[in-house]
Amino acid sequence: MAAFTIDIASPLQASAFTGDLRGPGIGTHAEGDWYNRFGMDLGANPGTEVRAAFDGHITRYNHHNPSTDTAEKYGAQIFVRAHNNRMGGAYMHLTAVPSKLAEGVFVSRGERLGEVMAFGQTSSHLHWALVEIIGGLPGGTYKGVDLHKHLVAATRSDSTLTVQFHQNGAAPTVI
Repeated sequence: MAAFTIDIASPLQASAFTGDLRGPGIGTHAEGDWYNRFGMDLGANPGTEVRAAFDGHITRYNHHNPSTDTAEKYGAQIFVRAHNNRMGGAYMHLTAVPSKLAEGVFVSRGERLGEVMAFGQTSSHLHWALVEIIGGLPGGTYKGVDLHKHLVAATRSDSTLTVQFHQNGAAPTVI
């Protein structure tokens, strides 16, 4: 399958970003599924708006269930896949998700997905992760993406990155 490019913006406004809390492979981000291992914790105050980082459609929406909250998993979770079904992202620790959002709904880059949720002793943050789906769906192979330093820089500057996904297992390139 041929390489492709996609524009990715920060899901947080620069003025709301309070700091980089940790990136892929650190602490609890060292284990589990791609959305845990390749997760980035972007600090933001509770109530900070979270926006779609790229155009796509919601493939999974886990509503917030307070009875299942833990120190690592709390709030709503939204998974968005790009229109070409060859990359996606996960947004976690959300609250105040608009009622129109559901599985199958299309979202545009910059569209409101919800707000950063406050939770107990945990510093408030958005947990965000990206994945490349090599070969596309159905049947593609999910490979977590580490663009942490680039995405933190984009968050600090409110800039948009153009990223090339090679579809061959090589790390994506920021153009």
